[in-house]
Amino acid sequence: MELAWWHWVALGLLLIGAELLLPAFYLIWFGLGALLTGLLVALLPLDFTAQLILWSLASVTMVAVWLKYFRNPDRTAAGQAKEGALGVVGLITREVGDLGQGPGEILFQRPVLGSDRWPVVADQPIPAGARARVTDVLGQTLKVEKT
Repeated sequence: MELAWWHWVALGLLLIGAELLLPAFYLIWFGLGALLTGLLVALLPLDFTAQLILWSLASVTMVAVWLKYFRNPDRTAAGQAKEGALGVVGLITREVGDLGQGPGEILFQRPVLGSDRWPVVADQPIPAGARARVTDVLGQTLKVEKT
């Protein structure tokens, strides 16, 4: 079985598109590895085994470089000091109302203090869909203000 260069490009675009639906942030590296493989297959005649090895090496190398140099471990580790959460902006997914109404909920793009979703309270009501900034950590609840 031989794969043409455009098969790799199509696979790469499919994986990168799937990354938009799945918030794992790993599929993009496999998609970029497939695009790189497609480019090299277009320039050099490689057999199927060499293509698979090239894609595997490119993908694993990109994931390793991202994990080592670009991923911020200070913001994803549990047990982090509260100062690491102060000032972080997230999206309110459940309305933050008056104190008698119960806490709202915020979603962060990257985990903060070990989680990407937190219950929140605020001095003023904040509707769902608004962006808010963390101003304090109150045990297992974050205090936010609308940005």
